[in-house]
Amino acid sequence: MIPTAIDDLPTASAALAALLEHENRLLEALDLAAAAALLPAKQGATTTFLRAQVRTKSSGGIPPAGHVAMAGLGARLRTLAAENRRLLERGLAAQGRVIAVIARAVRAHPVTAPRYGATGALAGPRTPAPLAISARL
Repeated sequence: MIPTAIDDLPTASAALAALLEHENRLLEALDLAAAAALLPAKQGATTTFLRAQVRTKSSGGIPPAGHVAMAGLGARLRTLAAENRRLLERGLAAQGRVIAVIARAVRAHPVTAPRYGATGALAGPRTPAPLAISARL
């Protein structure tokens, strides 16, 4: 999705901004699985951006003619990153609420299937075992 050979900072900035916009749209729709699938591309775009930043600094910086454009791209990236963080936190909170609902439902309705003891007779009721739920996107 994001080329790895982007040398100039404006192109790398624009590519990272486009990826953040896409991820933010997915997070806004609470499509957390699709947003999580973008992680490798997001990491690649971030690495490319950081490398382009280092190359730009080592080659003397942005020419004066590009200062205004880069200032606009920088502001756009800051805004998108702040929105991305807000949406990620919202998504994680929503997941936490779903897991809490499931955990409460399991506690409220324990499994009461009959079981047999060591002698082969039906055993008495028992306290349900603890339950843990883990999910990875």
